Amino acid sequence: MERIANLNIAQKSNLVNPHNRSTVYILALGVFGIITTEFGVIGILPELAARFHVSIAQAGWLLTAFALTIAVSGPFITLAVSHINRKVALSVVLGIFILSNIFSMIAPSFGWLLAARILPAFFHPIFFSVAMGTAAQSVEPDKAPKAVAIVFSGISVGTVLGVPLTVFFADLFDWRAAFAVSAVINLIAVLALLFLLPSMPVTERPSFGSQLGILKKKKTWWSIITTILIITGMTVSYGYMADYLKNVALMNGKMISMAMLLFGGAGVLGNLLIGHLLSHNKIRTVWLFFAGLIAVQAILFMVAKQFYPAFALVIVWGFIHTGGFLLGQTLITSSAPEAPEFASSIFVSAGNTGFAAGSFAGGLAINTFGVQALPLASIAVLLAAALWFLVQQRLSKN
Repeated sequence: MERIANLNIAQKSNLVNPHNRSTVYILALGVFGIITTEFGVIGILPELAARFHVSIAQAGWLLTAFALTIAVSGPFITLAVSHINRKVALSVVLGIFILSNIFSMIAPSFGWLLAARILPAFFHPIFFSVAMGTAAQSVEPDKAPKAVAIVFSGISVGTVLGVPLTVFFADLFDWRAAFAVSAVINLIAVLALLFLLPSMPVTERPSFGSQLGILKKKKTWWSIITTILIITGMTVSYGYMADYLKNVALMNGKMISMAMLLFGGAGVLGNLLIGHLLSHNKIRTVWLFFAGLIAVQAILFMVAKQFYPAFALVIVWGFIHTGGFLLGQTLITSSAPEAPEFASSIFVSAGNTGFAAGSFAGGLAINTFGVQALPLASIAVLLAAALWFLVQQRLSKN
């Protein structure tokens, strides 16, 4: 029996060297590439709308369809591949993202571009859930949260460098350059995975029943709905940031790129702060997030046509905004600690449900009230999220 236990320990240490910190950074690089592909179109929606002769709201479906695909397929496709060697799964997903960006560059019509966007969305949840689980296993148990946080930082860095980088090259050349940048980032990530990570076979596979069991918990569902509402409220305005800054704040392409770069840079710092706050008081942190983001959206609505105040407020917006993803991930995974990988896939699904709903709601707000109304639409959804969270807290006390 002792020999078997020692064998299992050896298998785990062969999976990933516990002292090899490069593992989590390679995984974070992969997340960075995927986020750049997913969110990279945010900064070039006006150019894509003009190129394919569609409205900005119709172009928004490049975000909505991507997110909806993830939301629907996420947990199920993650369960389906849970027995596959993790290195193989991660590498294949990045390869599909490379092909998607190449197909997007040569798309002859909006329909083909939309199809090229939907293809990788089916595989997106695999990378996130597997990467987070692998990161947790790459270090000693007491260091697992920090390892997962490093991988999760790929989202923040994607908004810091990836999205502004695609905007910069699209402005320098044309919209195709944005997809070329995304393809190159994913190529670097997959090469790092192939050459720097060892084979990672699955040695322990929880049953489908034990993982699906977390969906029977009321606490999990409350957390899922809270996360969906939070990210919906975040995305209503963020999803159309480039169009808002162009047509309301009257910024040119280079200024929009700079604003989004500073937005993302502030988001990295904000993500670190919210992680620190969550470790001390999760409930208070949620309320601070609601208050901060609602206040920023309200002030933005009032000063958007004043260039310098609007530009400064975008930085504050980024500082608060990015922490919302970590907030949602923490709410869901803390409600289901017995199935961390499946809970992570549920967060990815819930987050992208919110992203799709927010993109749709933002497009609807633009068509109905005009692009200048986006901050008010965001506030309305965030207030609904805050009310839902308040009810949840009152019921849990009773």
